[in-house]
Amino acid sequence: MASGQQASIPFTPAAVHPGEIVSEYIEFHGWTQRDLARRTGLTPKTISEILNGKAPVMPATALALEKVLRRPAHFWLNLQRQYDEAEARSRELRKSAEWTDWARKFPLKDMKRLRFSLPEARSDVDALLTFLGVSSPESWSAVWGAANVAYRQTRKFEQSAEAISVWVRETELTAEQMETAPFDEARLRASIEELRRLTRQKADTILEPVQSICAASGVAVVIVPELPHCGISGSAQWLSDKKALIGLTLRYKTDDQLWFTFFHELAHILLHRKKRAFIVDNAADDLSDRVIDPEMQGYEAEANQFAADTLIPPPALSEFLRARTFTSESIYDFSEKVGVGPGILVGRLQHDGVLRNHQGNAFKQNLNLKLEGDA
Repeated sequence: MASGQQASIPFTPAAVHPGEIVSEYIEFHGWTQRDLARRTGLTPKTISEILNGKAPVMPATALALEKVLRRPAHFWLNLQRQYDEAEARSRELRKSAEWTDWARKFPLKDMKRLRFSLPEARSDVDALLTFLGVSSPESWSAVWGAANVAYRQTRKFEQSAEAISVWVRETELTAEQMETAPFDEARLRASIEELRRLTRQKADTILEPVQSICAASGVAVVIVPELPHCGISGSAQWLSDKKALIGLTLRYKTDDQLWFTFFHELAHILLHRKKRAFIVDNAADDLSDRVIDPEMQGYEAEANQFAADTLIPPPALSEFLRARTFTSESIYDFSEKVGVGPGILVGRLQHDGVLRNHQGNAFKQNLNLKLEGDA
């Protein structure tokens, strides 16, 4: 071989141990392992371990090989990096086969149907882990446990921590894409009346203005379809010191439920920031619900009261109730007077037992908001 020429080495696959390539160089030059050890200053044992794939090529070794074999150090280090990554993926692939039963506990079929943010991946296990932002089932358990989520459990049907965590994660991923100003409590409180007036608009037009008003105060508001075995109406959490998140579902399909839940979650943001950073709620009128965490009972009562009083001022409501005239005309007139949607008043009167559940429902608006996954 002429001086300055490099040996012609056959094409090598991306995931081979660099020791295999070193062996080809040794064979090309007609050297022994001891010859290479003398030239590189490495011990014969180190050379033997590298050639047999038992030892990695470290930066100092790569520099020595650069001088002796005339291939740059980054060539050897890249080979090592690619090999290490391939080996790690292989080990993970073997593990993922053991994690299939864990993944089956998650509503993957519904997540795909509703177009949740599942990435493309080699397997459902990989897609789920990437979606959740964890590396293993154990990591998921640790993260979900550390979140210290306070939520209510309903006796009506079985709830699933896996489904709830997936719904919560989708709200987080959706909110991450939304630009918000730094959290400003004073501005948020000053926006409450403006938000309340939106209850009089058509329900299918409210999402964008609500999101805009809240984003200006540092709160991302997202609506994510409910998953089976969740029973979630809404959630409130802090993504950072400067960004809060209110997540909503359309669980009961009417504007009175959605608005009550929104103001209930808003109360958690305003009143319970230093007490609970993460709260998942069922609908307030689901009387079969029980609060798992006894400490949460007081916070839930405060949030319910905040929502109820914000939507319909107590003095005005008391005056209306004293009149004992609950006709369609009086309901409409009172709603006009206090500046709230009539469906909101009907929902409150039904909740308090003043009206029966079938009375006044014509005032409620059905929610036809277009969400991901809708046909």
